[in-house]
Amino acid sequence: MANKPDLISLQGELHLAKMVNGVPAALLPVGNMPELQLKITSETTDHYESKTGFRAKDAVLRKQTGVTISGALEEVTKENLAMIMSGKTSDVAEKTITDQSIGAVQAGAMIDLGLRNLSAVVFTGPGATAITADKYTLDSTFGTVSFNEAITDVKWSGTAGAVTRTSIADSLGQEYRLFFKGIDTFGGDKVAVTLWRVQMSPETEFDLINEDFGSYDIEGECLADIQKANDPELSIFGHIDRFSVSP
Repeated sequence: MANKPDLISLQGELHLAKMVNGVPAALLPVGNMPELQLKITSETTDHYESKTGFRAKDAVLRKQTGVTISGALEEVTKENLAMIMSGKTSDVAEKTITDQSIGAVQAGAMIDLGLRNLSAVVFTGPGATAITADKYTLDSTFGTVSFNEAITDVKWSGTAGAVTRTSIADSLGQEYRLFFKGIDTFGGDKVAVTLWRVQMSPETEFDLINEDFGSYDIEGECLADIQKANDPELSIFGHIDRFSVSP
């Protein structure tokens, strides 16, 4: 019987853990990824001998080595959105607003009240005079309002719903522990990939309008854990474990 060829076809799930003071927090899945690559780069200096007349390359000095990852995300959770945006995610609780000043408003100008999912909204102005609903158009879902006429000293009161908020590009340099749980769908082996320290690139594109399912590119650079430099099994960047599971 012919031996099965040593081909490989991988699928799996990526997990990331935020590094806090050098210690990884809980590993969280980032969701479905149709693409995920691991790349090794090296900067070299070539040496050519000058004894024989052939000027042949006889040595290569490898000066710098790097490891990078890249891939595409199809699912957007509050955890991985913060990673994509190089930001922070927080839960903003429901709050009550009382007599928040808008100031003078112009007819037809849309105003962002700065809060979402509003309810029980009332407007007053000038002074404590109630503004009737026929004088404005309120989008309570997105928290915007347009007035039909110019009014001075406008204030509003109401309740804003809870939201999950992700800041943009204010957490650059955050490090993660990477763990990939994979399966070779051809040979049946399991593949586990561990990278000790990964810093995600802030350079990305987040499409705000999609004609199809959204997909978001991510890139990361692996940083060395030099404490593992003398461990022959672990290496300073990470390692790949491949193993079979007995039926």
